[in-house]
Amino acid sequence: MNVLNKFGMLILTASLLTACGDSGNKGSSDKPAEQVAQSESSSANKYEKALSEFPEADPKLAEPIVISDKKSPEGLAELQKFIHFTTSEEAQNIGKMGQELQQLASQGKEAETLEQMKKLTDALEKFHQSATALDIKDPEIKAVMDRTLQVSSAANNLMIYAGKYSSELTIDGKDKDSLKFAKDFQDKSQKLQETLRAANQEVEKAATALGKKYSQ
Repeated sequence: MNVLNKFGMLILTASLLTACGDSGNKGSSDKPAEQVAQSESSSANKYEKALSEFPEADPKLAEPIVISDKKSPEGLAELQKFIHFTTSEEAQNIGKMGQELQQLASQGKEAETLEQMKKLTDALEKFHQSATALDIKDPEIKAVMDRTLQVSSAANNLMIYAGKYSSELTIDGKDKDSLKFAKDFQDKSQKLQETLRAANQEVEKAATALGKKYSQ
């Protein structure tokens, strides 16, 4: 069995990370002068609230997953079961739904975006339930599975956040609060994506080590 080839499809977050962090850009319509002062306070509060709810990633996600040379009696069978799970149609649909959410948000389709957010949240919850039902006993395989779920969940949380705040992420170039939010969002988004990419690399390293161990 070529475990390593199948592990190439392990990570669920690649397509999500590609879609994450993109904010729209639109020209602003001119407002009457008397409306500007009235809107400044509510505008600032709106962006502060959005920024306060940004889904920060746990730096521990990027820590190495230690894989020993010792095989467990159930390791190969559980590895095959885990590979089947991570390459299943259910797993692939998570990434597709994340991309669809980003597309709807970027098109300004608010109702459809909210509906897709709910679908994605429900799908991710069911996916985690399916993972728990695998009842993986091998501690190393379970560690890889848990980290995979944590990383995919963090990426999905960013997508859900982007969908929820799609209007704020459509930047008004004449609004100083909007521009400040755009910069703060990009900074936070970049940091989160760096953490998730580093976490992906650690999962891939651990998956490669498991593949080598059980293919020998």
